[in-house]
Amino acid sequence: MPIAPTVRGLYLCERVEVHPTTRNLTLHGCFRTLVLAGIPTSARPFFIVAYLAGGLGDQILTARVNRLDTMAEVYWSRTPVRFPDRLAEVRFSLRIEQCRFPVPGGYEISLWADRELLAQTPFTVRPLTEEQP
Repeated sequence: MPIAPTVRGLYLCERVEVHPTTRNLTLHGCFRTLVLAGIPTSARPFFIVAYLAGGLGDQILTARVNRLDTMAEVYWSRTPVRFPDRLAEVRFSLRIEQCRFPVPGGYEISLWADRELLAQTPFTVRPLTEEQP
């Protein structure tokens, strides 16, 4: 029977590099505010990264993006993940593409294992205006 993992960290970033030998991750452009040229629009691709531990077995991880004002889901993706043993740390990285933000404001990314919420983090989407550098 699968055991859901514990999340040690959940990050949003523009780019992820994986070291070819050590498989270590380097996160570039971590953010809590996503600035877009126009809204509504589909955002440029970005990544969610989670460090997971204590899980066991094959599981489906679901990433969801919801508006905080209405809790309407604007994006979701499902990814199979294998936890070989309870001591293994799994570095989960998911490229978010085609995520459409209908309005500026607060959003939340949540990560689920089956129907169990593992982690969530809020972020802000705002338009690029001429006054901003």
